[in-house]
Amino acid sequence: MLSTIQAASISSGLSPHVIRIWERRYGALTPTRTGTNRRMYCEDEIERLKILRQLTENGHRIGNIARMETAQLQSMLTSTLARPSLNLTTSFSVDAVTPLETEEQYVKSCIQAAKSYDSERLRRLLQRARLQFGQRCTMHRVICPLIIEIGQSWQDGQLRPSHEHVATSVVREVLMAPVPGSQTAPNAPEIVISTPAGEVHELGALLVTASARDLGWRVTYLGPNLPTEEIAACARARNARAVALSVVYPDQCPVIQEKLRKIRSLLPESMALIVGGRAAAGYEPHLLDLKIHWAHDLAMLDQLLVKLSTLR
Repeated sequence: MLSTIQAASISSGLSPHVIRIWERRYGALTPTRTGTNRRMYCEDEIERLKILRQLTENGHRIGNIARMETAQLQSMLTSTLARPSLNLTTSFSVDAVTPLETEEQYVKSCIQAAKSYDSERLRRLLQRARLQFGQRCTMHRVICPLIIEIGQSWQDGQLRPSHEHVATSVVREVLMAPVPGSQTAPNAPEIVISTPAGEVHELGALLVTASARDLGWRVTYLGPNLPTEEIAACARARNARAVALSVVYPDQCPVIQEKLRKIRSLLPESMALIVGGRAAAGYEPHLLDLKIHWAHDLAMLDQLLVKLSTLR
């Protein structure tokens, strides 16, 4: 069975951008090409990508290992994992966290850590998940469900505002941390990311930031709760290809709706406006007359970013 580069990305934990770089620059693998020149990956190639990811995350340079036989890479990985962890991307150890079996277990454990105000355990759980499943899988199947659960629990009163702040702080740190092997091309398209004034919840915007950077975009993250004029001014000054806004709460607010309409009017017609987040679905029916790309989940966002990155 062959998979597209997007499916290979999620399965391997590597972004499509990194996979392409490893292919072109280092000759790590040679995928099958369709008649329309689309890359297609078999299960053995995806497994090879997983091994290469784990080795680079444990300190091996991709240039030194990219052309090795898969069996040799597997043997190297076995030896590497048998040694104490040499995690170069963080200043803390994840050894104190026992690996869990499923992504769902990580989400539940992360919620428990937030409820206990245990930011260190939450940080280690997320880093362990990233080492275990890879960046892409962790974003789609751990961090995204965690953000949704935190937001819903906060609104339902199951989490205190202080719980949400602890979780936000740690998730922010993890999402903004560099991923081994990630690179941004000099001519990469740029995206400006924020939330409109009055929207103080930034986890969704942080997820967009990490995903865009992972897919090869150059990112200017402005933080949450910013006036539309300031977001538009930055986007125009940076000549960005796109602006992305996260709207989480409140639902169907006339004020937020008007701000979305206003920022669209302030941006050049050629500049894409992406709106996502838990509350986005409630605004879409009222703004169908505007040129807005709606991203109701992370998979839809990824598809949009890939599509927009290829525009000229």
